[in-house]
Amino acid sequence: MRTVSKRTLIIFGLFLLSLFIGVISSKNVLAGFYGIIKLLEFSFLAFFVKINFKSFNKTVLFNIILIGIVFESLLAFLQYFNQGSIGGLLYFFGERSFNAQTSGIANASINGQLFLRPYATFSHPNVLAGFLIIAMLYLFLFFKDKTKYLLLGIIMGTGTVLLTLSRTVIVLWATYIFILFGIPLVKKYKNRLSKLKLLIGFSIAFVVIVLIFLIFQNSFILQRIFLTTLTEEAFTQRVALTQQSLAMLIKEPLLGVGINNFFNNLSFVNSRQSIFLIQPVHNIFLLVFSETGLVGFCSFVFLFYASIKKIVMAKKIKIRKYLLMLIFAVIFLGFFDHYFLTIQQGQIMFSIIIGTTLSYGKT
Repeated sequence: MRTVSKRTLIIFGLFLLSLFIGVISSKNVLAGFYGIIKLLEFSFLAFFVKINFKSFNKTVLFNIILIGIVFESLLAFLQYFNQGSIGGLLYFFGERSFNAQTSGIANASINGQLFLRPYATFSHPNVLAGFLIIAMLYLFLFFKDKTKYLLLGIIMGTGTVLLTLSRTVIVLWATYIFILFGIPLVKKYKNRLSKLKLLIGFSIAFVVIVLIFLIFQNSFILQRIFLTTLTEEAFTQRVALTQQSLAMLIKEPLLGVGINNFFNNLSFVNSRQSIFLIQPVHNIFLLVFSETGLVGFCSFVFLFYASIKKIVMAKKIKIRKYLLMLIFAVIFLGFFDHYFLTIQQGQIMFSIIIGTTLSYGKT
C-alpha cells in the first residue's frame, strides 16, 4: 500500500493552517470551517482515487460511464422538447422541478426568442456539459474493444453538449474531436495519398463545412456561438464578479478573505437589483486567490503542475494524451466557470480527475 511522505503531510498541514488563520479573521467563520471540511472531504476522495485507480476494473467503469452519458443525454433531450422537467420518478435521480418561466432558470435568448437549456440531473446546463466532455474523455481512457458502444457514447454526448448551448464546452469539444479523430485520420492516410489528393480532400471538407454553415446558419446553436456580444448578461456579470474578486485580492493578498467567504465580501450583497450577481467569480483561479490568498493560489497552481508532471511520466502515449486533455479541460473551463470548486457535482469531477492524473508516473 502506498503511503504519504512526511514532507507532503507537513506541507499539507501548513496549507491547512493558513486556511484556519484566514477563516478566523473572515466575516463568516462557520462558512469558512465548513469550506475546510469540504476541502478535506474531496482531498480524501482524490487520494483514494490516486492509490486505487490502477486496480479499478476499467471495463466496469466504461459501462457505468456509458450508461451515465446515455441516461443524462436522453433526459436532456426530453427536457428540451418538453421545455421543462419531466418529473415523476426522475426526481429521485436528482432532476429538479422547472420550466422555461422558472425564475433564475438558464434560458438562451437568441433573436428575441427564449430557448430552455436542459439541466438533466445537474444544477446548471454548463455543469451538464462539463460532465459530458469529461465522461466522454474517460470513455476513451477506458476504451478497449467496444467500438460501437464508444461511438454511441460520443454521438449522444456530443448531441447533448450542443443542446446545452454551453459555448466554452462546445468550442473545447470541437477542438478535441479534431484531435481525437481528425489528426489520426490524416496520419493514417497521408502516406497513401499524394499531396494533391490531400489538398483536394481538405478543399472538399472546407466546402462541405461552409455549406453546412450556410444551410444551418439560422439554427439556435450557431447563433448562440456567433451572435455573442460583450454587452450580454453572461459577459457583464462575469466582468462585475471579476472586479469584485480583484478588490478582495488587493484587500487580503496573502491569506485571502477566507475560504467559502466570497459571498460575504461582495459589495452589492445587500442590493436587490443585483441579486443574481450573488454568486462566485466565474474563474476558479481568481476564486482561490481571492478566498485563500497567495498561499492558497500557489498551492492550487502546484496541484496542476504536479498532475501534469505525473501525466508526462505515463508510459503509454495514448493514455498521456487523454489525461492531458482531461486536466486541460479543467483548466480551460475553470477560466470561465466556477463549478469545479463550488458545486458538489463539479467538486466530485475535479477530485476524480486529480486523483486519476496523480496515479500515473512514479509514486
